[in-house]
Amino acid sequence: MQSMKRLKILILDDNPLCTDKYASILKEQGHEVFCAHHPTQAFEIFKSTPIDIFICDILLPDANGLDILRTIKQNHKSVDVIMVSGQKDLNLVAKAFRIGAFDYIVKPVSAKKLILSIKRTACYQRNISHPSNISNPNSLIDNDLANKIGREFIGVSQQMQHVVNMALLAATDKEMNVMITGDNGTGKEIVARIIHHASERHPEPFCPINSAAIPDTLLESEFFGHKKGTFTGAVENKKGCFELANNGTLFLDEISEMPHGLQAKLLRAIEEKKIKPLGSNEEFEVNLRIISATNSKPEKLISNNKLRIDLFHRLNTFMIHIPPLRDHKQDIEPLTNFFAHDIAQKRKMNPIKIDKRVYQKLNNYNFPGNVRELRNMVNRAILISGTNTLSPNNFKIETMANQKPNAKGSLKLEDNEKKLIHYALIQSNNNNSKAAKLLGISRDTLIRKKRKYNIFLSENNWFSKNPNGNYNFL
Repeated sequence: MQSMKRLKILILDDNPLCTDKYASILKEQGHEVFCAHHPTQAFEIFKSTPIDIFICDILLPDANGLDILRTIKQNHKSVDVIMVSGQKDLNLVAKAFRIGAFDYIVKPVSAKKLILSIKRTACYQRNISHPSNISNPNSLIDNDLANKIGREFIGVSQQMQHVVNMALLAATDKEMNVMITGDNGTGKEIVARIIHHASERHPEPFCPINSAAIPDTLLESEFFGHKKGTFTGAVENKKGCFELANNGTLFLDEISEMPHGLQAKLLRAIEEKKIKPLGSNEEFEVNLRIISATNSKPEKLISNNKLRIDLFHRLNTFMIHIPPLRDHKQDIEPLTNFFAHDIAQKRKMNPIKIDKRVYQKLNNYNFPGNVRELRNMVNRAILISGTNTLSPNNFKIETMANQKPNAKGSLKLEDNEKKLIHYALIQSNNNNSKAAKLLGISRDTLIRKKRKYNIFLSENNWFSKNPNGNYNFL
């Protein structure tokens, strides 16, 4: 990271001990610091001095820090605000970010926390002032972090800026377990990687595991490892993901797909920070952060007995929700441009030009497969076009908006989902990866859905087993 310029920083806190402490830390870093113990003092300083960063306590005796934040963002748009509070209330955090806070620090404020927050804020300001510092002007993360996670995080909406801010806030506490919710294709693993690589754990491993993609009989071995000869096929000792991710981050995708018995063992491992490989009498201590993810509402999973409530509370120290693409459509254009540029660059093609009518067409679509579906759509459009110009005709979008329901056909989501999977498998010649791309979902999700619906191929025909044990032709 580049060295920071000398910043003008204003601190508002009614406690002089706090302002003195923060000022001392920041002055040692070479910044010019101003202190106020009352909102009126802070507003007077704003009138006379161009402030770069404003540090504001939320709980003031005669004012609400969130109201002050709202006033500053309305009247001094270029000032980035860092809120400080003794409360670790997620609703309060979310509200502060919605109003416009750039960062949120929970007391006690250590020198390390404060300096990291200032560095992150200064880095963001530098990127906004000098877009060349980021490889894409619509990237929500800087080059350093993008290089670490191996990709950029594109967006212009407040919703996605909020997601990144929450991820960076979670990164400041390396012990905090995080749960990420969001539909398939929204980028849950990317957010998990941002948390890991922005934290102190970033030199250590990031180990992702998808519970839905591993047979139930092998899950315990995948998690905790096994000794040679423990079961048929165990021809050598194997380390589980807990051991592989030691000192780093373990990312558990589709956490609710894990059997209840294994959820209990996972809970014990998290609480005791110890694991025992299958076939071994020896326990190993582990120190890692767990980031879990699900595409369903946790409350629904708990009520349907798919997720243990005690495991949920252990994993959900901090929750981040990623909204579906249909809820932040202003990101469709920058994402489309980025995907077109990225795909063309990887294929060593000339730069791609996009007809403006393409964006209008895409904005009228709800993207059930979210960002992943959009990327696949751009990829197909480039293949179909055969040129370096994309037109609306290159984007084959089948919408239900203008179609009348077929009275003879089923409107049940499950029935139609099975038919879509069947169609995609036929089109892809039974290739799971290609079928998943056509459906706009991940390969792991497709495999999970095939298992859910008992879909399999026999003598070139697709069948699904119903609850009665009979087979239905799809």
